[in-house]
Amino acid sequence: MQLNNLKNPQKKSKKRVGRGNGSGHGTYSGKGLKGQKSRSGFSLIPGFEGGQLRLIKKLAKLKGFKKHNKIINQHVTLEQLNLIPSNVIINEENLLKHGLIKSIKNPVKILNVGKLNSKKNISIKNISATAKKSIIDSGSTIQSD
Repeated sequence: MQLNNLKNPQKKSKKRVGRGNGSGHGTYSGKGLKGQKSRSGFSLIPGFEGGQLRLIKKLAKLKGFKKHNKIINQHVTLEQLNLIPSNVIINEENLLKHGLIKSIKNPVKILNVGKLNSKKNISIKNISATAKKSIIDSGSTIQSD
């Protein structure tokens, strides 16, 4: 055997059945003897288990559906806002720059967890009611776009 005699396994020719017994795939063409599976035009129903009740039929039908384009808010707490300097306007771009959110594509919501240590200038639309109260109490300003 030489390297130049080897056949490329990617260019393997397809199995030709029913072309005589000398080919190794004659007479029954790999289908065995009688039965439904040996007949022409046979196709198995997906999930068929030989007459036993199919698994998919045993499972319950779930009500409703899950929304595929569900909008998920990115949460930022008041405690996390303390990491940003006071002179910087707090908006989506600056939150991303400081690593508090993962992307600008999803909306940001500020939640009331912790307290603000210094006055901030906040320019974000979604703020919880209790967080808004805490921000105003700390002397910070909320810019509405």
